[in-house]
Amino acid sequence: MKLADLLLALDSAQVLAVPDVTVTGITADSRQVSPGDLFVSIPGARVDAHRFIPDAIERGAVAVVSQRPFEVPAGTGAAVVPDARRALSALADRFYGYPSCTLKMVGVTGTNGKTTTAFLLEAIAREAGKTMGVIGTAGMMLGREVLEGKAGYTTPEPQTIHRLLATMLERGAWGAVMEVSSHALEQHRTDHCRFDVAVFTNLTHEHLDYHGDMESYYAAKARLFHELRPGATAVINIDDPYGRRLAGELPRGVRLYTYGFAADAEVRAEEVHLTAGGARYRLVTPVGAVDVEAPYLFGAYNVSNAMAAVGAGLALGFGLNTAARALRTAKGAPGRFERIDEGQDFTVVVDYAHTPDGFEKLLSDVARLKEPGTRVIMVFGSAGHRDRSKRPDMGRIAGDYCDVLVLTEEDPRTEDALEIAREIAAGVTRDDVEIHLIEDRVEAIEHAIRMAQPGDIVLITGKGHETDLEVQHPTTWRGDVPAAVAALQSRAREEARGVRA
Repeated sequence: MKLADLLLALDSAQVLAVPDVTVTGITADSRQVSPGDLFVSIPGARVDAHRFIPDAIERGAVAVVSQRPFEVPAGTGAAVVPDARRALSALADRFYGYPSCTLKMVGVTGTNGKTTTAFLLEAIAREAGKTMGVIGTAGMMLGREVLEGKAGYTTPEPQTIHRLLATMLERGAWGAVMEVSSHALEQHRTDHCRFDVAVFTNLTHEHLDYHGDMESYYAAKARLFHELRPGATAVINIDDPYGRRLAGELPRGVRLYTYGFAADAEVRAEEVHLTAGGARYRLVTPVGAVDVEAPYLFGAYNVSNAMAAVGAGLALGFGLNTAARALRTAKGAPGRFERIDEGQDFTVVVDYAHTPDGFEKLLSDVARLKEPGTRVIMVFGSAGHRDRSKRPDMGRIAGDYCDVLVLTEEDPRTEDALEIAREIAAGVTRDDVEIHLIEDRVEAIEHAIRMAQPGDIVLITGKGHETDLEVQHPTTWRGDVPAAVAALQSRAREEARGVRA
């Protein structure tokens, strides 16, 4: 795209130079600049991004957009904007041809449940004969095809978002569902996505190291809904107090579907039966009621996620029976209550739960499955250089429900993983909980599986589908699922040789 044409995306910019050059890409990382790129210089919290402008130009950037004037070399385009992050979003949207204007767009926000809700909505769309892309924590999908792996953020940067949306559109996508994080909303990553539907799952203790307090965290999430256009639909969980509040704050002209177990929810589950084999319930909606059987979706929290997906599906025009058929075969998202079966006589589950609320929802449902005389063994940790205040809460909740805790590393970064484990253990209030501190995550998983007895439940939480571990030492860990499979196979070999009692 010609630079002069691309800069029309900026509604308040001081244009310093517009040479007759063609822009072939957009980036905000000077290290990734290729010849022909436009470089957007975004100020960082600790580093002045303007210092990287010369490097970007040396690498071949044909234009630079920044928040303050700079020395412009001859032949280089330049513009100064009040907000570089918002400018990046506007430029990416125009460069890739406004793809969100054509696609049916759904944004899902909330502390927990975003990924599963997104995958369930994709399954409903597929049952209806529509191809829907997914952008989020588990990667970038088009139907069942992986376009790209995890981007490093729940919600990618704007240039990645709009490039992916354009690719999906070119490949025949009808719509796209995207997980929208509070960080992304604060940093204007989704400013130029035209959402037809916005979903709110819940708001619980998380990311307070970034937002400071729950009110600021709520305000960030609420931006997705406050910026909806007339005619768009909000799908909101009114079991959550923040959801009830949000439902009363929507802009004029925005339609609303409430969901939850509450008697006044428009999309609600009644006569709920939860077992190890999934969930059965009566789903009541404004367009009728239907019996739902979801054999692959465990726990009340997944019933809630399914209601969110159904509400979004109704907003998009999908039928209720279509949704029920999809839920009969939908397996949710990778690493979300994923059972690992190698023929063992105990249960092993990998789950992404990593917040106090996520623990409470997961463990309260697991408690219903526990047989007398068996144990719940839980392997987990907590991220380094993140909200430390949640660590003792996680320990308390895990200790309330579990018999054995194996505390280990979970992206400690440069913090001491065992010190994090001790902070978690300090929250445990039950005296009869057995606690093991094992730094290496592979060894921790092996230890938990080796000690399991018939009928026990081993939960490995915190990483879910992820395959990267931010540690300061060499590790053989490549994901909780492969680590659990390897540990189960090792145990089976030992038992076959008679090594184990």
